[in-house]
Amino acid sequence: MSIIRMSIGEAITEIARKNSQRDALVHTEAGHRYSYQDLTHDIDRAAKGFLGVGIRPGDKIALWSANTPEWMIAFLGLVKMGAITVPIDPAAARDNLYYILEQSESRGLIVADSTDAGSMISTASTAKSDIPLLEHIIVITDSSDTDFMSWNQLMAAGANTSADTLTEYATAVNPEDPVAIMYTSGTTGQPKGVVLDHLGLINKSMVSTERQGISADDRLCLFFPLFHMFGNTCIALAALLRGAALIMPCRSFDPVKILADIPVEKCTAIYGSPSMLIALIDNPAFAKDQWAALSKGIIGGAPCPMELMRRIVEDIGVSDITVAYGITETSSWITMTHPADAIELRVSTIGTPLPCNEVKIVDPSSGQSLPSDQQGELCTRGFLMKEYYKMPAATAAAVDRDQWFHTGDLGMMDADGYVRITGRLKDVIVRRDIEIFPVEIEEIIYMLPDISEVQVFGFPHPSRGQEVAAWLKLKEDSKLSLEAVAAHVRRQLPVEKHPKYYKIVTGFPMTGSGKVQKFKMAEIAQREYVD
Repeated sequence: MSIIRMSIGEAITEIARKNSQRDALVHTEAGHRYSYQDLTHDIDRAAKGFLGVGIRPGDKIALWSANTPEWMIAFLGLVKMGAITVPIDPAAARDNLYYILEQSESRGLIVADSTDAGSMISTASTAKSDIPLLEHIIVITDSSDTDFMSWNQLMAAGANTSADTLTEYATAVNPEDPVAIMYTSGTTGQPKGVVLDHLGLINKSMVSTERQGISADDRLCLFFPLFHMFGNTCIALAALLRGAALIMPCRSFDPVKILADIPVEKCTAIYGSPSMLIALIDNPAFAKDQWAALSKGIIGGAPCPMELMRRIVEDIGVSDITVAYGITETSSWITMTHPADAIELRVSTIGTPLPCNEVKIVDPSSGQSLPSDQQGELCTRGFLMKEYYKMPAATAAAVDRDQWFHTGDLGMMDADGYVRITGRLKDVIVRRDIEIFPVEIEEIIYMLPDISEVQVFGFPHPSRGQEVAAWLKLKEDSKLSLEAVAAHVRRQLPVEKHPKYYKIVTGFPMTGSGKVQKFKMAEIAQREYVD
């Protein structure tokens, strides 16, 4: 592939010149509609504003907000003048917020005046007092009634910064400079700050959109949280780099608003985790005919159940949707199916490596490469993170001397390069010395039409090492019994792989980016079944 060597700011400016009057960003809940000309005008104003208040290239500025137009403008404004964005989950608790602000050495915090305005702004105020390096608090609000700088004041702060001065800063940004520190979602342990550069984000975005067939004529529906790479890079940045339109129906995930906007805004591509897509198509407001324009998109962020993929492609008709697999540390996607792939490949694999990536499967104990169709750890090379911020030991443990990133995911690759994920190294359950892979049991349970979602996990047991639980979310009005589920599993799997415990639940503990936290389920299960 031909590597694009430019900064994100340069790339957005160039694409905006070619698409000046096209829709760039439409936020229906906020009532804002930006053409590319409008968007770049506000990006430049924000960049000048940051310079005007004393923020300089290399400064880390945290962004703590739900999905608002200002989130994107702030991010791209910081990108253009050379600062480093630190996205934070708007649902982050005080301790998590403090940890990220301190660990990243953030000089500024942009906070939203949203539903939880009182608590978020109050927490930001306390953080400014408690964290010496934190100098700037900017509140995304239309109101001037704030003790801190408002968004409008920031936008006005660059009045004395000339266009030539901004151009000097923008052209000084090197494609290999850090652009963001994105913190891992913390499914286990303390989050780590993943340092990413312009080069990786641009090239991954362009290669992935090429595989999807995204062009300037597309309209991408964005409801995935912007603080997460899936939202800010794989959808938002990827759309803008292609000159496509970005449609944001809501500040936070709201199935009714999303379902209403898809036909009105003529969305052609949809993106989400399996849990999000299940929530949309199981919602009473869902109507198949209103998805008629949708043909593209990505299911990612978590393994996609086979039944869900079949339903979306065959029953609903989103014919070219792909399954993709990526990790923040690898600057987004690693593998992706092809729109023209047979249904069987799109429901059973995560596709083939993107042209910018190398992928191999290795023996976790020896590190030796394995032949086709043998299970091992998936490793990848190409446009990786620069480091875990201020964590050299963790960086060295994840990226080996030959620059292969060890994902911690188990999988196998066939002779044609198609990869199948079989589980997580840390999720493998060992009961009485027998290895049990949760994905295998989950796929069996998904065969039952009444299942909306299932999570199989292990938890410590005093005599058996680990025990196995399967928690199920049923479709609305389902009368399926746990006895029927257990009987189905007994018919499909040998006894040594049967879950011991089954439970019907209404939801699962999740991170802000929609990933199920199995470790929290294990903690609950241990208290419920063992203690």
